[in-house]
Amino acid sequence: MRPRLVNLSFVPSITLVLLMSGCVKKSTHQGTLSTLATAESDITTLRRDVASLEGQISTMRSQMRVEAQRRDSIQASIEGQVTAMRGERDRMDQRRQEAAGRFDEARREIDRLETLLSQRGSEYQSLQRRLESLRAVEREVRDRNAIYESVIERFRSLMDGGQLSVAIVRGRLVILLPQDVLFESGSATLGREGQSVITEVASVLSGFPDRSFQVEGHTDNVPIATARFPSNWELSSARALAVVRLLSQKGVAPQNLSGAAFGEFQPVASNDDRDSRRRNRRIEIVMLPNLDVIAQTQLPGK
Repeated sequence: MRPRLVNLSFVPSITLVLLMSGCVKKSTHQGTLSTLATAESDITTLRRDVASLEGQISTMRSQMRVEAQRRDSIQASIEGQVTAMRGERDRMDQRRQEAAGRFDEARREIDRLETLLSQRGSEYQSLQRRLESLRAVEREVRDRNAIYESVIERFRSLMDGGQLSVAIVRGRLVILLPQDVLFESGSATLGREGQSVITEVASVLSGFPDRSFQVEGHTDNVPIATARFPSNWELSSARALAVVRLLSQKGVAPQNLSGAAFGEFQPVASNDDRDSRRRNRRIEIVMLPNLDVIAQTQLPGK
């Protein structure tokens, strides 16, 4: 309940009026005194209430100051925390951006490495194919050398007798038979000695059923012009085919045989003298290289 405020300034005035009046009824005087006492009691009460209220106000002001200080402290703490959190948020954003940048860089590096790995894989496969091709070539060379050694050993007596020779020419095994051993001059008919030599050659070549042989006819540069042989090409061709036919008859698989005519156009000597021309008149039996192996080494990307 809010205390009732009384104006205390009128009390001395009442007393003064009563004294100056001089003559006042007793009852009136008693009533006035009672009123005055009541007023003084009220004043005392009011003063006590005012003092209590002032104490309460002072206490409340103190509490308000404490609360204000606490509020300011809390607000300052909150603002500090907010500032710290904003700073942490900014640092987190910066770290996130840095992490995103590193992730993108890592992704690009992974893509680069995957591309490089793919390229290396293709290169590895290509090298593997190339290695297999080289191994096939190595096997071909090894087989050719083994055949060469076998042929040399088997033809030793014919070589010693001057009836043939064996050599590696441009990577090919070549059995060279002089024309004088096989044919009469201007003839494409094998003589007795020629048939004997070719028969012995056939017995050796038939032992290599997986190899192909080409019989090549060569002449000197002395021209020939007969009804049967208009030029040295026809003569060299007829001689090569005569050898092919006899080799086939003596056991060499016909699918492994072929004939070729070169006439005078692949000489091994100058043709300037009789001995040189004799050397140019010849039959060469060439062991052909494995065409599958050659194809593997020549194909693009191998």
